[in-house]
Amino acid sequence: MDRQNNTIKAPTKTRLPKLAHIDQLIVDGQPHFGVFAEVERINYLDYHSHLISQKAVSQRRKQFKANQFAFVQIVQPPYRICMAIATIKLASTVFAYIYNEHTGEFEVVEALQPLTHNSEFSGDHRQGRMSLKQGKLSLVLQFSESGVQLDLVSKQFAVSAQLGRSDQPLAVCSPSGRRGWSFTQKEPLTVIGGTLTFFADSKHYPKLADTDSDNKTDNRVDNKLSGDKAQTGLSHSLPLKPHALVNLDWTLGFMRHETNWFWSCITTELPDGRTFMLNLSMGVNETGVSENACWIDGQIYYLPPVLFSRQSDLTGGKQPKCGTSPDEPRACAWQVSHLNLGWSDVEIELSFTPISVYKKMDNYGVIASVFEQWIGTYCGHIKLSAAQGGHVVALDNVMGLAEDHFAKW
Repeated sequence: MDRQNNTIKAPTKTRLPKLAHIDQLIVDGQPHFGVFAEVERINYLDYHSHLISQKAVSQRRKQFKANQFAFVQIVQPPYRICMAIATIKLASTVFAYIYNEHTGEFEVVEALQPLTHNSEFSGDHRQGRMSLKQGKLSLVLQFSESGVQLDLVSKQFAVSAQLGRSDQPLAVCSPSGRRGWSFTQKEPLTVIGGTLTFFADSKHYPKLADTDSDNKTDNRVDNKLSGDKAQTGLSHSLPLKPHALVNLDWTLGFMRHETNWFWSCITTELPDGRTFMLNLSMGVNETGVSENACWIDGQIYYLPPVLFSRQSDLTGGKQPKCGTSPDEPRACAWQVSHLNLGWSDVEIELSFTPISVYKKMDNYGVIASVFEQWIGTYCGHIKLSAAQGGHVVALDNVMGLAEDHFAKW
């Protein structure tokens, strides 16, 4: 294997575990814990924690205590488009950013609102809707069994995408503390159609306008959340291509009051043309199960627990601004590895070098958040078990994400 390039060695035979398909997550008041092939319905309002009391908790209280968020990443070189929507009921938030891998240009739009004002969080990952609007910024995610409809509108840019679902998602439910639990589903998506539009206020617009003036138009983009006409004026639209790579993270649960996690995500195409998606985490969903997995050409391979190692901030208290390249020594690599204790022949040895960051800090006493999502490059390798076919994926300066998040909610 040549580890100087992104290569994959693929032996012939693969034996995959047979996981359960379940109709609903909560049965007789309690969640199913484990890793599943599919969960049809997240009926979280049927949950009853006998550890709290023998009395039923009101539906309104359960709705209020459940946290929910979704994250979507679209990779169409040179652009990396990331967006998220979340609610902890006391506050709801949305952010989106676009990073140009060629120029390093980084542009962020974001909103934070009290409670669930001008937002909707209904249904679940297969039949549901998540939306938030503040001023000229809105994000709508509409989920169905077959796909996800995404509509983002802001003053700087807009994204509209029709996305197809994977037939091999990662679906995990695990305990959270003494009385809670969390469910997450991660999956690669496919682009069915859509557009990426830059408006004249965008940092990315001038270069597009200069290089491709024929496609500069006076466009109108409708805000599908409210029906308002969000933008009128000069814009530049690019079609989302079928080979664009997309990943989805959908999570809901009754989480620990204080939660901290590290997360690693790679969505890329290997030199041999195969698609590769990686999801690794530390800090959540680790009680008896793991939300770690990778996909090679859409085929899922489950991975063991990993350790993240990140050096302390030695910048004398200076905090990086969104989109800025980190100064030394903050630019030192993170390490992500699997500690092999003899029960698994999987190897995971990765280093991540940060480039740009979306960072947000909020502290309101009762609730607080320190959120860093870095864009950077990964080097290293992943060797799957012999039972999984023994695939070896080597990564050399592959672009991806790494996240460090502390939350008090």
